[in-house]
Amino acid sequence: MLLGIQRSLSRLKAVKVDEGHMPMSYIPEAASVFAKLAVNGAFDDLGINPILAPKLKDIDATVRGPVMIAVLSHTHGYLRKLQGVDGGKEPGATTDHRPTDIVTAHPPQPLQVWTERWVYVRRGSRAKEIIIDVSELLEEAILLAKTTNLPEAQAGLTDIERAQLIAILETTLAMLKAPMVEPGLLKKTARVANDVAQKAAKTKVEEALGAGLEHIAKRVAELIANLL
Repeated sequence: MLLGIQRSLSRLKAVKVDEGHMPMSYIPEAASVFAKLAVNGAFDDLGINPILAPKLKDIDATVRGPVMIAVLSHTHGYLRKLQGVDGGKEPGATTDHRPTDIVTAHPPQPLQVWTERWVYVRRGSRAKEIIIDVSELLEEAILLAKTTNLPEAQAGLTDIERAQLIAILETTLAMLKAPMVEPGLLKKTARVANDVAQKAAKTKVEEALGAGLEHIAKRVAELIANLL
């Protein structure tokens, strides 16, 4: 399985991966590995989110290029650790290989958010459609933020900043699953996402994360406009 992920990573890195979507059929070895991991119940260990997980096992699905690389890099690290610790045991064994939770390691400071009102989102509304898109973008940004392989000194964010970002993205994602949403938190999320995106553009570090956050800020602004 490790070889399959390595081959897929090499194939992706050999081409220019932009912000567009790429088919899983381009990396069939990885799709096969993910299917096997799912059979062995290893997706929980990998920490793959429920929106993205089905796509990784579907040869006909498409995934955004930077997200695909992040997932493969994360999976590669997981398999190497598994091989080193367990001597080649199959994924899904008893040993816990979850990545260190940066939010737990660096508890975020309290956020001040001006609560405006809670707005009910009707099924089939334009706001509901945007929420589906924003939720997927948030899942991708959380994954990219969590799976950077850069040391803190070279990364676009400090560990504390990263923990704060992940916390607000995950909180917003959780809220969007509820029947009612709060525009004040959405505005805060858009500001934070935009700030990190601008920093990434300026430093040229973690640009995939920055581009994703920039898109989130725009879509969240559109969502707010459809709520008010």
